[in-house]
Amino acid sequence: MLVSMTGFASADAMLNLQGQEKINVSMSLKSLNSRFFETSCKLPYPFLSLETEFIKLFKEKLIRGHIYFTVYMEESKLFKGTVEPSLALIQGYMQAIATLKQHIPSMQGSLTVDNLFRIPNAFTQREWTLDEATKKQVFDLVQQLIISLQEAQQKEGAVLAADLAERTRRLSLEIETIHQESNHLMEQQQHKVQTAMQEIAATGNGDQLAEIRKNALLAMLDKMDIHEEIVRFKSHLKNFNDHLKKATHEKGKQLDFILQELGREINTVCAKCSDASIGSRAITVKVELEKAREQVQNIV
Repeated sequence: MLVSMTGFASADAMLNLQGQEKINVSMSLKSLNSRFFETSCKLPYPFLSLETEFIKLFKEKLIRGHIYFTVYMEESKLFKGTVEPSLALIQGYMQAIATLKQHIPSMQGSLTVDNLFRIPNAFTQREWTLDEATKKQVFDLVQQLIISLQEAQQKEGAVLAADLAERTRRLSLEIETIHQESNHLMEQQQHKVQTAMQEIAATGNGDQLAEIRKNALLAMLDKMDIHEEIVRFKSHLKNFNDHLKKATHEKGKQLDFILQELGREINTVCAKCSDASIGSRAITVKVELEKAREQVQNIV
């Protein structure tokens, strides 16, 4: 089973707060492909203390990808405490005013309540955090959100699996055709080499140029032989298909590494064989491999 890194889930819930108050909360969880596990959380103040726990939970359940977690809360004022004066700050201002009047007798006026509202941070309003019962509600909702996201990822993974299965089928057909054409080409070249070597033999064993030509023909024949590369390509392709069918969830990186090995083998085939037909089919194989790599980038 394949699991995609891309998916989206959202949920709404009514949280029961202290003092029988209720507040509506909306959450969304989105995941995109990434080489590693990353998390971006956008949380209101009461939820900030839970961010580390959220990230730990996402890492455990979602394994890999860039996770975007957003929480929107209505009536956030319910988390506001009572307004209290900053007594130390206000007393400091009053002492400062008294000191000024001692040094400057002509200074008139006094500090009023209206003046206090103009002093920065003269009054504070504390926000209280979530109680344990509310935290449990929040994490239950997050767990449901993760399950919904996983279901979306599995549906996308099934689409990726079907696409990759079709691409491996095409790759198998192309490499088998290349194998057959390579065998036919090698037979033709071997016949040419044998004919040439017979002509060389007829010139006599002492001809140094004839010996050089003979070695050159044998080296050319050896260079054109792509049998080993084709065997390795088929082995890597089988390994790729086996990984697709494994029950493990985390296999995107393994599949990507196997595709890299397949790419190296087909590049060697192109370099060693100058036949136009085989070269054309090798390009088709490269295109399919590149498309497969694009899809594999989305797999956990």
